[in-house]
Amino acid sequence: MFQKFVSLGEFSKLSHKDKTVVMTTGVFDVPHVGHPRYLYTARMLGDLLVVGVHSDELVRQRKGEGRPIYPLEERVELLSYYGCVDFILELKDQEDVYGTIRTVRPKILVVSTTTEDEANSPATMSSMFGDSMAVAVLGPQSFRHTTDLVEKQEVIEK
Repeated sequence: MFQKFVSLGEFSKLSHKDKTVVMTTGVFDVPHVGHPRYLYTARMLGDLLVVGVHSDELVRQRKGEGRPIYPLEERVELLSYYGCVDFILELKDQEDVYGTIRTVRPKILVVSTTTEDEANSPATMSSMFGDSMAVAVLGPQSFRHTTDLVEKQEVIEK
């Protein structure tokens, strides 16, 4: 299960040249049905799905104090149970997000229209990476979103 959680160095040592690598990034905090739907849809675009998960510090910077609800270790464990996820990488800061994408060099980078911050928006990712890889944009996979749930206080506090 946790064999899916690897360092960028470990991932880079593996041969993926005969595979269509798909990558996506995100927080994946409070689980909801949109997460597996999104990941499954992304995985169907290629042979291998790499998921970059934002570190706790990066989540706090982007979403404020009190986030993430679940620490990185638990978010990674939950993602590792999804059969459609092949590898999980930690993304420590925004430059690490960009650097990791450049290193992984996926054939397809999947981004969501529900991304709230400009640094990871479809427009930003398309302008940064659109010349070197296909950027696939997925719409909402559920009417529930973690931020909405937290703002409505539908999530039990720690």
